[in-house]
Amino acid sequence: MQDKTVVILVNTGSPSAPTAAALKPYLRDFLSDPRIIELPRWFWLPILNGIILRKRPAQSAQRYQKIWMPEGSPLIVYTDRLASKLNARFDESVQVDYAMRVGYPSVDKVLEKWQDKGVENFIIFPMFAQYATQTVESVMDAVHDWEKRTKKPFRYQAIEPFYNQSGFIQALAHQVRMNRSQPDTHLVMSFHGIPVKSIRRGSPYEKQCLETAQRLALALGLQEGQYSIAYQSRFGGDRWLQPYLSEHVLELLKKNIRSIDVVCLSFSVDCLETLEEIGLELKDHYLQAGGQAFHCLPCLNDDDLAVDFYAQLIQQKLFS
Repeated sequence: MQDKTVVILVNTGSPSAPTAAALKPYLRDFLSDPRIIELPRWFWLPILNGIILRKRPAQSAQRYQKIWMPEGSPLIVYTDRLASKLNARFDESVQVDYAMRVGYPSVDKVLEKWQDKGVENFIIFPMFAQYATQTVESVMDAVHDWEKRTKKPFRYQAIEPFYNQSGFIQALAHQVRMNRSQPDTHLVMSFHGIPVKSIRRGSPYEKQCLETAQRLALALGLQEGQYSIAYQSRFGGDRWLQPYLSEHVLELLKKNIRSIDVVCLSFSVDCLETLEEIGLELKDHYLQAGGQAFHCLPCLNDDDLAVDFYAQLIQQKLFS
């Protein structure tokens, strides 16, 4: 199978079940990643193991239970569907699989599976439009760790962030148009937040988020005041990118904007952070504060235009 190329879609990860027992090892692995929590290990790990992992698994399990699908975790389900659709775009010389940075199926297990079948050529596809060390570099850390351990031939290319590519923007614009509650409803473009100190160290993440938002607004024909940008999923006590989404929607209410659509632009497929944090928790927060209507738009998931675009990125790597 030396002529075969395996494409591995990689996302952050998901627990195997919406239970405290499954969440504990998942959270331990996720929150032990120094790319995610940028604190000294000697300081952070006792807090993680002695405090956080005692209570948070049960709390997180309750959140996952609200959005768990009959087939399993939404992140896994949608990624599996995406991989299946991409496989249909290529002949037998290309196989599309997927892995998770944390949880199952892990990056090393998926690489090992294909290497055991004789595959030597891989394309690593981090499923993140914008570059951040917490996402893209965390994925590549796992690949580099495997590269050091494996004894078999291992060649790979990685697909770069695609935050400003026209095919991506067109797919986003189509998804927004198809799912908006009303054409004139205020559109909130939400991105996953990261600590401000990452930006100060040179991360291009914020600039890339803003460019994605501006290009999407242009594609949708939105004028200033018809959309806004905010950042979600803050964790810990550090200052993160602002405005914080939970505060931003309250500011919109002060401007008498009582109906909003929210689209999450740093997530390729729907997951806990979109379906529960935004679709349920933020919705309740907004409506209880006086909002009249709140609609969380779906991510690209396995939308056909998104599949077309991802296939194009893969094709470019195959012939590069």
